[in-house]
Amino acid sequence: MLRRLKKRITKHLYGKTTQEVLKSYRHIQDIDEITAKDDDYSYIVHYKNYSSNPLSQLCDKYGSDKGSAKTEGHVYNWVPHTYADFYHHLFGHCRTQIKAVFECGLGSNNVDVPSNMGAEGKPGASLRAWKDYFVNAEIYGADVDRDILFTEDHIQTFHVDQTDGTSVEALWRQVGPITFDLMIDDGLHTFEAGVCLYKHSIARLSPGGFYVIEDVTPENLDLFRTFFSESPHHVSFINLIRPNKRIGNNSLVLIRKPEA
Repeated sequence: MLRRLKKRITKHLYGKTTQEVLKSYRHIQDIDEITAKDDDYSYIVHYKNYSSNPLSQLCDKYGSDKGSAKTEGHVYNWVPHTYADFYHHLFGHCRTQIKAVFECGLGSNNVDVPSNMGAEGKPGASLRAWKDYFVNAEIYGADVDRDILFTEDHIQTFHVDQTDGTSVEALWRQVGPITFDLMIDDGLHTFEAGVCLYKHSIARLSPGGFYVIEDVTPENLDLFRTFFSESPHHVSFINLIRPNKRIGNNSLVLIRKPEA
C-alpha cells in the first residue's frame, strides 16, 4: 500500500506543473509525509527572481543550463534549471573565499553520449561560469567524453567514468592531493552513478564544504534519502520550483561536511 502511494505521488510530482501541485495544500502534506521518511524538518522558500544574479548571467554568457537571466536564445532546447539562484544564495556572500571547485560532467555536445547537452551544447560552460564567479578559485572538471576535455587559465579537466570506482580513483590520483570547497555531480544523473562518484570522492571535500548532486528526479530523490539516512554529514533534499514548468528533475541533494 505504502509503495503504491509513493509511486502515485512520484508520478504526480514529475508530471504536474508547480501551480497544479500547489493547488492542494493537503496533497503537499501527503507528499511530505510519504517522502520525508524520518526527516524532522522541511521548509518552503518563496523568492522573486531577479535578472541581475551574476551567476545566472554567467550561465547565459557561456551556455550553461544551471540558470538563466534571459527567457530565450539558449543553446539548449529546454527550460533552464534554477540552480544558479540557489548557488548564489549559498555563496554570494563568500565568493572570494572559495579556493577549489570540482564538477563531474562538462556538458558533452556528442549526442551519442548519455546526458549530453545536444549538438549545439557548449562543453565546459559551467566550468567557465564557476571560474568567473569564484574569482580566486581553481576549477577542476571531469567527463567520460575524452573529446571535450580542455585546459584553460585556472581550469583543468580529466577523464572519468563515474560508474566505475576504479576510474574515479584514477581521476583523483591524476588531480593530486587537493580538497574542494564545492563539488558538483552534474554527470550521468542516475542513482547508481551518483552513489559511485560520491563514495569515491567525498574524501576530497573540505571540512565545511558542499557536495551537490544535480538533476535528481523524484524517484531518485527517494532512493538518495534512503542511501543518506545514516550519513554523518548534513544532507538536505531540495526541490527547486519553476513557474509553469513540470517539477521534473529540478532537484538537488546537498551534502555539507562538518567543520573539522
